[in-house]
Amino acid sequence: MFLKPFKVKSNNQLKASEKKQLKDDIKRAFSSLTDEDIDNIFGKKDLVSVLKIETAAHAIVQVYVVNKRAIAFVYEKVFFPTVYFLWQYPDILLTFTTHPPVLSKLTDGAHLMLPGVVHPTLSLFSQSVTFAANTLACVNLTTNKAAVAVGVTAQSSIEMIRSNNKGKGIIIYHVVGDKLCTLENLPCLSVPEKGVPEWLKENNDVNIENLCLEENSENDEKKPETSEVEQDLTDKEDNANASEEVCEVIEPTVEEVDKLFCTSFLSAIKYSKNLNTPILTSTFYKVFMVPACPPGKTLDIKKSSYKKLSNFLQSMTELGIIKVEEQKKGVDCISEINREHSSVATFNLDPAERPQKKVEEVDDISQPMVVEAHSVTAIVLPLFAEFGFTKGSVISNSDIRKYVTEYIKKHQLQNEEDKSCVKLNPALKNICPNENSLTWQKLIEKVYNSMSACYKITCGDTEIIRKGKLEAISITVAKRSGNKKVTLVDNLEIFGINIDEVASACQRGVAASTNINRSQTSKKTDQLQIQGNQVLFVFNLLQEKYKVPKKFIKGLEFAPKKK
Repeated sequence: MFLKPFKVKSNNQLKASEKKQLKDDIKRAFSSLTDEDIDNIFGKKDLVSVLKIETAAHAIVQVYVVNKRAIAFVYEKVFFPTVYFLWQYPDILLTFTTHPPVLSKLTDGAHLMLPGVVHPTLSLFSQSVTFAANTLACVNLTTNKAAVAVGVTAQSSIEMIRSNNKGKGIIIYHVVGDKLCTLENLPCLSVPEKGVPEWLKENNDVNIENLCLEENSENDEKKPETSEVEQDLTDKEDNANASEEVCEVIEPTVEEVDKLFCTSFLSAIKYSKNLNTPILTSTFYKVFMVPACPPGKTLDIKKSSYKKLSNFLQSMTELGIIKVEEQKKGVDCISEINREHSSVATFNLDPAERPQKKVEEVDDISQPMVVEAHSVTAIVLPLFAEFGFTKGSVISNSDIRKYVTEYIKKHQLQNEEDKSCVKLNPALKNICPNENSLTWQKLIEKVYNSMSACYKITCGDTEIIRKGKLEAISITVAKRSGNKKVTLVDNLEIFGINIDEVASACQRGVAASTNINRSQTSKKTDQLQIQGNQVLFVFNLLQEKYKVPKKFIKGLEFAPKKK
């Protein structure tokens, strides 16, 4: 994932509250870590930041960095420790051991195949260890137990045994020496010498001569011969079959699955902070119900008595908790939620078990900060020069008021008889000709009018300054052929908002098609067109995700009127 250079889209230092949330998230992800372990990872004076990156394969990944070294990354809402993290705490993940020559193949982009996994001769895996597919795992070597790669299991433990030790073992996401190890052009740290894996010390007769790799790069290399491995597998077939019987996973009953769905449903309704209606049933399930599922469990509607999500939601409708309506043929949405229902009111979970907003979700979409400002002109320069500003300097409106107040107090210009008025010295008379005294408010207005209006947009590490008055984001509704309605959104890019991200969010959120056209009202920005009247959805998206103040969004009056 990180073998090729990636693009850093944002780099933000975490606030104290965000740092605390990150600690909680990592502790939940890796429950074997103690509070002391977490404190060792994040020292009081350590600089902790989060990078939003786009890989060469266009995957969006959050990378958490401590003192310029990556310690964890989040991909598809799953926390992965880096090898640097695992060197300190090697026992937090399922570990697969392989032979040292394999490492060069992994760094070339190969996945680890099962014949390349070194294991005790009596069994492929310990009979006490079972795991599902996509379980986090790391790779170490027969000569050193320090991790050299991180990924997920390609198969479950039972599937691996049934496959007779063939096929993929670990899908590699991160390997020592990749671009994640060399952030900001820092040299990659050497793999520490931790000694051989403990189980190898007790199993000196293990055969570690055979390995097999599958290339995931475009230029596949010739795979090693596996005849010896195949012979070895034949000898172990009986033992593998015996292990399979021991490793059978106990499936939950239908009643238990039904209860899990009800618990996740009520948890999503009661504790999700940004759950608004109307919302597509598919979006509600993926965005709110699935994250509300208790840790270590998964929602599988086919294993329940309902068999389909629509049947489950229909039962919740019959109970009076929600109301489901057909938005269009084949597309259902939850139009109402009765949070006063007794089932919701009496439902309670411990705070630690409630759905929580992750740190990575906060920055999942870049949030711009917009500040109205003015630039210093020649006429006001004598006033602001005392504070270190020069002609053309940009000052926010709130700071202008602050500096004018400081200037008046410094030069003792407040009228002693009428403290609401200010006496004018030569510098202020230059701004307010033909005046000897003015009220505070009128003076500040005169200062504003004597400066050039502009605005600052800060998005991540990028700051944009644009001249002129800040135009609000405009949301309108228009009719197209066949009396079909479309929602038009203008000026998104003025606020540093990625119009493609908004289009994708609309496609997911309301299942509507989108187009990006050249704006008819502005030559500087593009216009987003969304199928149907989606004014309310766009308005909520801009406020909740992008934190755009309400005063900078126009067009809410075009939202559909509630019946």
